[in-house]
Amino acid sequence: MATESALSTLSRYEALFELFGEVNTSTEIAQVGELLARRLKYVADVFSWRYFSLEAADSQSSMDQRVAIVVDGYRGKAAVDHIPVDRLCNVELELWSGKKSRFLEGDKLEDAKRSLPEQFHKPNIVQIYVCPRFGAGTLQSMVLYSKVRKPFNELDVKFLGLTSQIFHDKVYRLWEHQKLRKLETAYLQQEITLRQNEKLATLGKLSAGMAHELNNPAAAAQRGAEQMADELDRFDRAQRALGETSMTDAQSTALDKLLAFTMARVENPRDLDPVTRSDLESDIEGWLEDHGVAEPWEFAPTLAAIGLEKDALTELAQGFGSHQLSAVVASLSSIYSTRTLVEEIQEGAGRISQIVKALKSYTYLDQAPIQSIDVHEGLNDTLVMLRGKLKDGITIRREYDTELPQIQAFGTELNQVWTNIIDNAISAMQGSGELTLRTYRDDQWVVVVIKDTGSGIAADIQAQVFDPFFTTKPPGEGTGLGLNISHNIIVQKHKGQIEVRSRPGDTRFEVRLPLDHDAAAPEDENVS
Repeated sequence: MATESALSTLSRYEALFELFGEVNTSTEIAQVGELLARRLKYVADVFSWRYFSLEAADSQSSMDQRVAIVVDGYRGKAAVDHIPVDRLCNVELELWSGKKSRFLEGDKLEDAKRSLPEQFHKPNIVQIYVCPRFGAGTLQSMVLYSKVRKPFNELDVKFLGLTSQIFHDKVYRLWEHQKLRKLETAYLQQEITLRQNEKLATLGKLSAGMAHELNNPAAAAQRGAEQMADELDRFDRAQRALGETSMTDAQSTALDKLLAFTMARVENPRDLDPVTRSDLESDIEGWLEDHGVAEPWEFAPTLAAIGLEKDALTELAQGFGSHQLSAVVASLSSIYSTRTLVEEIQEGAGRISQIVKALKSYTYLDQAPIQSIDVHEGLNDTLVMLRGKLKDGITIRREYDTELPQIQAFGTELNQVWTNIIDNAISAMQGSGELTLRTYRDDQWVVVVIKDTGSGIAADIQAQVFDPFFTTKPPGEGTGLGLNISHNIIVQKHKGQIEVRSRPGDTRFEVRLPLDHDAAAPEDENVS
């Protein structure tokens, strides 16, 4: 039996790793849902399941105005839908507000089956497992799994917990990407109308992205502030409970060391993969329950994040009495959670300040049309504006000439050029590669080279890239105006030069700008 159990566990984890690889390469939510539907049917004997995640709340929307993404799995198939939150059933909303994993059986199961979609109505469904997923301390999604004939066992639950984490991480990212793509599509469709005014064209192109960029840290700061009130109440109760215990000097010294360790962990959080984190939380929750700590599921995630695992907890229990252990655990957990929320709020506020500062510098508000420009500052501001598109797989290399002089230029229009070129480079690399920004002086010219390691531009079309309405992107993803506008800005407005050289893995746009704008002779229109 032990051998059979080990083989069963091994096969589950093999299936999990295979699923992880397939999910990572998926680009559509429906595709991810189909993968999960096929796997769960055969590996965990899940009859039907439902994943739902609510759109992040903001100060302008009420609960019933928000949208939920719903993925339903049944008989190895999956369906994706976006519905208003008020169309979710009462059972789902109650489970969402509960924020706990649980099993629905007996009368609770029958009540749930009547409210849930049709695939949960099969009479021989004996149990539904509710699996919530959290991110940044907030409930982000919930998955309901049903099983017929026999209830879930311990291995089922562990496998489903890990599977739902992998599935949620991918679907949540894809959903956010879809919403961003809708914003991008909206502002790209306006670009033809804005072409006559290049400055407004670029600001229009970036406005949706900036709204998205500002909304994320603003929502994070707001969410942290809202959670802080509850966390401070927990902190107050924990500290009062701790104060009611009589501690020796040795215990106080040990507690001070634990507090210092917890604060240090806030500054340097642990980097744990989902499988390891889930196993740690499960082990810690079991240990706390065995030692009589109430509501162990509430403390297990924070203790795992701090790094207080079973051995450390055992040592902690030896140093404190049983009546003191719960108070110490609650205190450490509340301190870590409170300080983490403070860090999140500070990070969100700092990010907003950085974006606003970059936006003001990028647009050169309240400045003359032509002024002394620091080319490096413009390039850096553009990177900030496009940060939402810079994926983790793209590295930035800055090879700046530290003695590069300032030039007389139209600041906003010049930043539009950097935006168009860098944006195209990011798209060409498809989430993985190296973006190089190089500057140097060549006699009376300032030269900027923007290089990417993407797929490149075919030799037979390189001469056309600056033509109006020419694009290599699929329909709906590009207007073909960005590089044409950039050419006009460099050649006509700045009397400079712009050219492209490309081969697979090495595409370079070279921009040459005169040091003395007024003394520069207009360039021939055929210069590319």
